[in-house]
Amino acid sequence: MSNLTHYVYYDKKSGHIHSIGNEEDKRYEHGIRTTFEEVENFLNLKWKFKDYVVGYKNQQDGTSILSIVPSTDQGFAFKNNVFEWITETNEDTECTVTWNSLKKEWQFSLSDEFKLQSDKVLTPKLVFFVTLETDFDFLIRTIFIDTQDLISSKYLPIPFISVVETKIDKISISSKLVFQTYKLRIVNE
Repeated sequence: MSNLTHYVYYDKKSGHIHSIGNEEDKRYEHGIRTTFEEVENFLNLKWKFKDYVVGYKNQQDGTSILSIVPSTDQGFAFKNNVFEWITETNEDTECTVTWNSLKKEWQFSLSDEFKLQSDKVLTPKLVFFVTLETDFDFLIRTIFIDTQDLISSKYLPIPFISVVETKIDKISISSKLVFQTYKLRIVNE
């Protein structure tokens, strides 16, 4: 059975799974190709559609792909393959989070290239977690952003609400994996 290709059809905005089958189905607009192993627990009724969604998942090589992931309260439970710790990089990315010490705010933005393909976003709300850098379980703050507001803006500013947010060397930021690439930019001057 392991060589059989299966298809998972889903709602593009929410990621909710509509159907799974071993043949292409033209009734659905959005679907991913997967393996029998990925869907076996659905087919033998161990898993329920309502407990899973289609979303981005990290691969071992550092890339991310659309895959079946636990919905776990809409994905807000920390799992290594469902969340992305956002770090500094010089690469062009789909989503950039700027820590701006001068304005004392976070600034969230999307690349122009990504905005042209904004129908790829699978969720109406984005969630970001500010945690201690040395303890990811110590949540300082949760930031929710409306996806459409972010797509239609150059960037969205979110003011710091605590003193610890002003100390970038003490904190880190992560997100539910929605975009393929993320970047943290630090502005001190």
